[in-house]
Amino acid sequence: MNYSNSLKPATRLWLIRICMGLSTSFLVGSASSLFLWGLEKIQIYQTEHLALLYCLPILGVAFQYLSQIPQSPIKLGTNDLIDRVNQKSDDIPWSLGPFILLSTWLSQLFGASVGREGTAVQMGGSITHQFSQWLNLEEQEKRDWLQAGMSAGFASVFGTPLAGCFFGLEISKVGHISFRSIIPCLFSAFGANWVSLHVWSTNHTIYPSVFLPEITMAFWAKLACIGLFLGLIALFYSRLESIISKTYDQLPIHTILKGILAGLILLLIFQFPYFKESIGLGSSFLLRPFESGETANFAISKTLATSLSLGLGFKGGEATPLFLIGAHASSALHEIISFPLPLLAALGFTCLYTGLAKTPLTSIAMGVELFGQDAWFCFFLCTLIVMYISGKNGIFKKQAWANWVPKPLYE
Repeated sequence: MNYSNSLKPATRLWLIRICMGLSTSFLVGSASSLFLWGLEKIQIYQTEHLALLYCLPILGVAFQYLSQIPQSPIKLGTNDLIDRVNQKSDDIPWSLGPFILLSTWLSQLFGASVGREGTAVQMGGSITHQFSQWLNLEEQEKRDWLQAGMSAGFASVFGTPLAGCFFGLEISKVGHISFRSIIPCLFSAFGANWVSLHVWSTNHTIYPSVFLPEITMAFWAKLACIGLFLGLIALFYSRLESIISKTYDQLPIHTILKGILAGLILLLIFQFPYFKESIGLGSSFLLRPFESGETANFAISKTLATSLSLGLGFKGGEATPLFLIGAHASSALHEIISFPLPLLAALGFTCLYTGLAKTPLTSIAMGVELFGQDAWFCFFLCTLIVMYISGKNGIFKKQAWANWVPKPLYE
């Protein structure tokens, strides 16, 4: 019997998949390393040249001008990648990756309080989607590799390959994982992280391991209180950013004036000493809540600065600001809730972001990878509480919900 005709298409498909996996790992890992290298240089330069804050109105005008151009990449973001995975939008342009890289660098350079995960995820998704277009893959294959690119970006920018894998799998639909996407996401996440670490020698922050106190009924009650506290912060943050964004978009003034106004608002608040530490990414403060409980003021100022920065149209992610807000806010509870300080900080660090992103499996993986395995169930439970208290719409408004998953009672 002649099997050649049946073997050739299958062989070609697997060769393409191997090529896509290797290409995704190298290109996305390299892009994340380049991005992180640029951020490191920018943070040093920006700290030494605070006068760059006065360029915020110019950057605001540039972003507003670009937003008026049809099919401009400034209008795109992670929500558009989610729509593409869910077959609710057209193809993603190749220009998204370079644009989000440069625009995030500029936002950070001039002091906007934005993060990095959105940039890495969008770069990863746009790279793999472009390759799948060139190779003329089938529709389902394109969606699989788009998820894999998002996984690779998240994994390599934070040094958390397992969390990156779950992030790509969970992000498009809450409570649903496509089993055929697991291998591409797993391979790409671990591959991109390996390239970032071992080819480009990227360094990531090392966090302390956390240990649990005695597990009693009081322990579970305290854990629920922490989840409730973080859920209320998540609800406040998401509502505040949404209100700022909608109000700003509806202002009946010229595009140039809107851009100038956005920059002037940020410039004004950064003149107050209370907001000085909230300028830029703030990654130098990531370890502070694990060592000190005097962190409430920073959590408040970072919440306001990040909501304004993103709501007024500056570009970047939300993960690092939310890591900072959550860790600093929860560690401030140390005098009220007698948990070890590192455990409080780790819960806030992990659960505020993953709760708003509606990715509970990612929270377990990230918590274990960064802080050790002892508290894995704590990360999961707190994230579930944050998910439901923060409402149906978290960071990513275009997420769908699986039918079997109970939805929050409000948007």
